[in-house]
Amino acid sequence: MTVIGTGLIGWLLNIVMVLCSGPLENLPGPSGSAFLEIMYLRIGKTGSLILWTFVCLTAFFVVQTALQAVGRTTYAFSRDNGFPDRGYFGHISKKTYTPLRSIWLCTFVSILPGLLDLASPVAANAIFSLTAMALDLSYIIPITLRRLYQNHPEVMFKPGPFYMGDGFLGKFCNTACIVWTLFVCVIFSFPNYQPITKSNMNYASVGAQ
Repeated sequence: MTVIGTGLIGWLLNIVMVLCSGPLENLPGPSGSAFLEIMYLRIGKTGSLILWTFVCLTAFFVVQTALQAVGRTTYAFSRDNGFPDRGYFGHISKKTYTPLRSIWLCTFVSILPGLLDLASPVAANAIFSLTAMALDLSYIIPITLRRLYQNHPEVMFKPGPFYMGDGFLGKFCNTACIVWTLFVCVIFSFPNYQPITKSNMNYASVGAQ
């Protein structure tokens, strides 16, 4: 339901933004953000800044969710001796009962690509596009392996409480997921602006090769 609701609201939002965009040649405007420029044109400076505050808060909480996930993953790898750190980042703080060491490690590592934007925004955008592609591709790895090796004698697959089975519906959903993810990765490689120059080229396509 969450995916359906978010997709429906996003679809309606895109329709509204297109209808309110005005002349496309004026976008993305001085701010460099087409979304912000459309809000500025339609609701003025004050209204757009108020709404933009909620956009920034949403982005902040999304980042916190990602940080929580990667922090727990780093903690688990270190705890199980998956890193050559002798379990240092697999430590649980006695005060907060959270893996603070792994969280701070992930925080500092996440800051580094942001610092790259100060030197070369083009390189930073390429890295961000590559990370989005890598994240999406990581989702389809287990799905692909599940279908490729479903009849392998050494595979001990145990379905969870929600399982579509090995029939048409399950295979169709798996195939649709794989095809859609590959399609999205191609879209992530496209340049954001035209005409394409060396300063606005999306070099994620080069890095992916």
